Amino acid sequence: PLPWPRPGEPGACATWLHRALAMVVVACPCALVVAMPITYACGVSSLARWGVLVKSSRQLELLAAVRTLAMDKTGTLTEGRFRF
Repeated sequence: PLPWPRPGEPGACATWLHRALAMVVVACPCALVVAMPITYACGVSSLARWGVLVKSSRQLELLAAVRTLAMDKTGTLTEGRFRF
């Protein structure tokens, strides 16, 4: 038997992803330092395409912890336009 999972076996993708991440951390930890701001920028720009404005990456982190969101009946939070 092979000491590594073959493609298509259950758990093969997770195993190789874990190994790849371990290799990145060992080989070049600075890659993770560079990747974090890039992921925040991608998240903020992706939300902006959907019309959701996020002030900074800190608010993006807080948004990830939201369990319940209350909306008003005028749609101000959903559309971003005030109605009088």
